[in-house]
Amino acid sequence: MSNDTITINGFDLSEVIRIIEIIRPVGNERNITTNDAPLLGVNLQEVRTGAKIIKVKFAMQERNGMTLEQAKHTLAGVFNTSEAVKVIISDEPDKYYMGLVTGSVDMDNVTRWFQKGEFELLIPDGVAHSTTYRLFDNGTVSSDKVTFNLINDGNIPAFPVVTVRNNAENGYIGIVNTSGALEVGDREEADTEKVKQSELLFDYRDSKITTGLSAATKNVAILNDTTQNLKGTIGSVNWQGRPHLFLQSPGGTTGNNAGSLTWNIPADSSGATGSLNDYIWWRQVFWLGAANQYGFIKLTVSDEQGRFLYGVETFKRYNGLGCEYNFMAADGKGGYNMLKKWTFTGTHLDSQNPFNEPRGWSDLKRNDDKVTVFWWGSYNTFTIPEIKGRKSAKIHVAFGALGNKPLVTRMYLDSIFYRKDFVAVTKDIPNRYPIGSNVVLNSENDTVTVDGLERIVDIVHGSTFLTIPPGNSTLEVYSSSWVKTKPTIKVEFEERYL
Repeated sequence: MSNDTITINGFDLSEVIRIIEIIRPVGNERNITTNDAPLLGVNLQEVRTGAKIIKVKFAMQERNGMTLEQAKHTLAGVFNTSEAVKVIISDEPDKYYMGLVTGSVDMDNVTRWFQKGEFELLIPDGVAHSTTYRLFDNGTVSSDKVTFNLINDGNIPAFPVVTVRNNAENGYIGIVNTSGALEVGDREEADTEKVKQSELLFDYRDSKITTGLSAATKNVAILNDTTQNLKGTIGSVNWQGRPHLFLQSPGGTTGNNAGSLTWNIPADSSGATGSLNDYIWWRQVFWLGAANQYGFIKLTVSDEQGRFLYGVETFKRYNGLGCEYNFMAADGKGGYNMLKKWTFTGTHLDSQNPFNEPRGWSDLKRNDDKVTVFWWGSYNTFTIPEIKGRKSAKIHVAFGALGNKPLVTRMYLDSIFYRKDFVAVTKDIPNRYPIGSNVVLNSENDTVTVDGLERIVDIVHGSTFLTIPPGNSTLEVYSSSWVKTKPTIKVEFEERYL
């Protein structure tokens, strides 16, 4: 009897069955379409490679206090998936499949307490995936490109994930190999026109968030309302491999209490203060640990007279898993209007929570009386006459608690930066990909993101997402011709096997 084990969707089948035999075909079924040749042989029309079928023979017996019928119910629950899930077979620890059980699982009674059966795993994509990504970050830099010599030890093409960190302003990225070319941005975008530019005026991303904590003025925030007492303490904590800011102590249990951070918008390179053209990007986590937890994060902007202009709040105010993401702006009367309310579920799932731990990116963009708000993959623009001509002066973030109710378990700020657009200088222009930005060209899911936000509109018409052929190959990465310092680039891919 085989000593192999199979894990399906995280469940080790050895808990309920013993594997007798695993039968994997050589490659996949090949469907060949032909038609008759005029004199001899046939004409080949099409060759299609189908899914992979893995047959598993197993034995089941009463053990560990579990009857055969209980074991069958457990096994049926594991097999009951409506989509392909991760399948790991112990004799290939460096690979995994994405599959699901197909057909019926028939059993033969050997004795009352011992039965044999078999089932089939359908692998829709037909391949085994390597469990680790192969990484190449040692490209050869030349005057117009960065060249990578890649090795794919799989036996079919792989889908690369190319990450480009821009070390200077950049307007164009192109990646080319034998499978095609993928271009984003504008190859003709210039950097030498005498027009206005964007300037990054403060940057507290990633590990610099603790510097932002030190630089901020505490508990003087100007928020959309004054319903919270600003007397809390904000601290930092390391979790999931990165630092986060959080509400260490709300400062009281009566009424709503909060701790806040305030950053002045610095003068730009021309010496001008205040701004009518803001861009604020941040990353946050808002993840419940229980249904009876409450709390909020507010991010707001105030003007030179210390009055609220606009902002967003992430709020958990009722029992349950429902959370709010709200956009509000000044009403011109000393108060505010709630212009848009969105809702989400504060779990760990990508499909329910845009602020779970792996994600959490968001941004606000202001152009005088127009403010654009990012929400779950789309942008929403609002015209607000009450803020027209009123210059932004300070950025505020507040973490709050509701009375003595339990606080949201993971209510964090991870990163924030502020960029002022259309600065009145004549030495440069705003470019599509500013210094420090991260562009990810992902052929696994056919997406382009810039600093975590989807930018599929940047793809040049006619471009195709690339594949990496088996064996040795080269991949070339181009940027704008005027880029002063080439970007830092890494290429990663899962090797795949028929």
